Amino acid sequence: MLKETEYLSNEKYNLLKKYGLQLNDDLYWESSHKKYYKVKYFSNKFAKNHSTLALLFYIYKLCYAKIKYFERNFNKYIPYKYDYKKGFTECELFDMEFMLHIPSNIIIDLRNLQEIKSIDEFHDFCRYLESYEL
Repeated sequence: MLKETEYLSNEKYNLLKKYGLQLNDDLYWESSHKKYYKVKYFSNKFAKNHSTLALLFYIYKLCYAKIKYFERNFNKYIPYKYDYKKGFTECELFDMEFMLHIPSNIIIDLRNLQEIKSIDEFHDFCRYLESYEL
């Protein structure tokens, strides 16, 4: 029988590794730090059945509407991360901390997406970005 993690793509495995997530006995991916309480993020079944982007957004505690919107429109974005020496640099999806919206050249911090709490505010945000695509 294959180990549960062998069903995951390298990209998903790299994401789990980056955030230090480990598979527990109940087959949930969780963070495990000596100084902090364990935090369960998602089941291994969820990890197998959803995109790397969905897993990353789930780690950032983004709602399902945000996950679905960006999955449908991710061709308009480039994954970025920030390096204090190099500044913003393009990166692999699993390593993404920011997204560059290509039409507007706006860089979106994933942490700022957490701050959008209402669906109306999120729709306004999407309309604003989409206004650059006309």
